[in-house]
Amino acid sequence: MKVSISDLKNESNLLIKLAMPILFAQLALTGLGVVDTLMSGRVGTDDLAAVGLGTNIFLPVFIFATGILLAITPMVSRANGQNSPAQIGHFLVQGVWLSLPLGLLSMLLLMNLQPLLDVLELSANVYQLTEDYLFYISFGMPGVAAYQALRFFWEGVGKTLPTMWISFAGLLINVPLNYVFIYGYGPFEAMGAAGCGVASALVMWSMFVVGVIYIFSSSFFKTYLRHIRNIKVVWHDGVKSLLNLGVPNSLALLFEVGLFSFIILFIAPLGTHIIGAHQIAINVTSLAFMVPLSFAMALTVRVGYGYGQQSKQQVRISLVNGFLWALLIGALMAAISFWLRFEIVTLYTFDPNVIALAASLLVFAAMYQICDAVQVTAAGALRGFHDTKVTMWVTLLSYWVIGLGLGNVFAFTDWMTHEPMGVSGFWLGIVLGLTLAAILLPLRLQKVYKERLHA
Repeated sequence: MKVSISDLKNESNLLIKLAMPILFAQLALTGLGVVDTLMSGRVGTDDLAAVGLGTNIFLPVFIFATGILLAITPMVSRANGQNSPAQIGHFLVQGVWLSLPLGLLSMLLLMNLQPLLDVLELSANVYQLTEDYLFYISFGMPGVAAYQALRFFWEGVGKTLPTMWISFAGLLINVPLNYVFIYGYGPFEAMGAAGCGVASALVMWSMFVVGVIYIFSSSFFKTYLRHIRNIKVVWHDGVKSLLNLGVPNSLALLFEVGLFSFIILFIAPLGTHIIGAHQIAINVTSLAFMVPLSFAMALTVRVGYGYGQQSKQQVRISLVNGFLWALLIGALMAAISFWLRFEIVTLYTFDPNVIALAASLLVFAAMYQICDAVQVTAAGALRGFHDTKVTMWVTLLSYWVIGLGLGNVFAFTDWMTHEPMGVSGFWLGIVLGLTLAAILLPLRLQKVYKERLHA
């Protein structure tokens, strides 16, 4: 089966149409964190530290729930390829049901993290501010979990623009809400970092409300809503199916996020300028990663649709197109990371020592950008095939055994190098781990493609 230039052009148009709104939505959500940091920093250093620490604690909890609910997208996209509105409506209902316990569990977890805060040995004021921030933001978790269920439903049927507009709306209303609750206004007293948590919780519930209004007011979704016959929880071919697909996907995401969090713990004794350089490099690469990640999420929809149709040709076109974009994006991100590394780093700091080290770490980032784009694209395609368990094990091996394990060896011993490499050793470990993932996941994808479509 040949893939023509015309096929790739048409598929590229569809992929870009899906991916770009997701990318802008991701950037808008990142902007929420930037706004929180800037506005809390004006209150005081303790409030800034509390919001920064609280955000890093909140993120894994948010990712765990989101990763599970992300299973809704491939389920819906496959049903869409099968032209089954009843199944699409069914997974919408089951996804919303699943979001309820996930949201409540996340809320309770964030409310009871005192043992973790005790371990961190914080000052009394930062401890209290962080605890308050986590307490108030926890009330938003049921709302944002339900919103994610709605979001992944409409993305599964190829509607990604709503995600972008709702994310931008959330960013816009976050500013005045932060102002009211952080600094105080009218009858509302200033709450500092805790007010940031209140504002974020209100934004989360606002996004859910807008999502509900969008679904019930749009004529596009009436077909799916009309075919919903059962609004009860269905375990088999419902919640269980979503969990089987979503839990491994969620753990794979946590393995990746956890890698960078644990590296910080290892390098903390090396000094503040090393931590600062590492954080700058992580921030830059995280922003760059959003581009291939957004295209991978769009590819999940395209592969899931072709899988539902049982069309080998359609899936093949989607895969070839997806990996061509991955190589292009990876090469572009690598070039930017390498050639503009000093210009990028100086946007963050004027400290010459931090600049030199952060720029050197971006050289390692340039080395893995193509591999990173390839592995996340393969993972997105596998998700479209409803295959996530192997991805989970590959990420565990690549990120923790190779990335963190070998990184620790390179950083602090001379077993494999002439002398300990310090923080650069961890970045070399990341390069090797992502390279392994970029080999293993496409191999798994090739196997799944042949098995599921009898190619």
